[in-house]
Amino acid sequence: MILAMVRHGQTAYNADGLVQGRVNIPLNDLGKTQAKQLGEALRAQNESFDLIAASPLSRALETAFIISKQLKMTRPIYVDHQFVERDFYHLDGTPVETAMPLVRIENYKFEGYEHDQMMIQRVSKAVKHLRRIHGDKKILLVAHSHVIKALLRYIDPIAYSFADLIRHVDIIYFEVTDQKITVLKK
Repeated sequence: MILAMVRHGQTAYNADGLVQGRVNIPLNDLGKTQAKQLGEALRAQNESFDLIAASPLSRALETAFIISKQLKMTRPIYVDHQFVERDFYHLDGTPVETAMPLVRIENYKFEGYEHDQMMIQRVSKAVKHLRRIHGDKKILLVAHSHVIKALLRYIDPIAYSFADLIRHVDIIYFEVTDQKITVLKK
């Protein structure tokens, strides 16, 4: 399976520098434009996908829908709750500059907070499940920064960290086999 993971477009929380986690914030105008431009770029590159999947949060679903329209796909978007953003719990709504020093502490734990190992396990298991149910398809998955970082950390915890920057509508390609997951193009 080829898995192209995309971070959703920008939201008002992103623009204001606030942690949104599982707070359901829609795309702002820039986020909609970013999604449209990515869809246009993929179409211009003759990129095609068998399926578009997304996190259930509106910012990811809306990004997926806009890209889907640009690619003229008619199949419904596959929604998978396992690709929802990290549960930041007590940090939701706080300034990124306040929260991120805590989040970047290796194995930071707080009751209710989804710590690194929980996140990595959830995302890697969800990707393997996607492979089991969709086989060797080429899938575009619109998700969230920490979901993508969790998969990168699963693949290589030395080369990647939760401090890495993944911009809005960045796309990273992975190959998923029964034996392993590898980064194809970043």
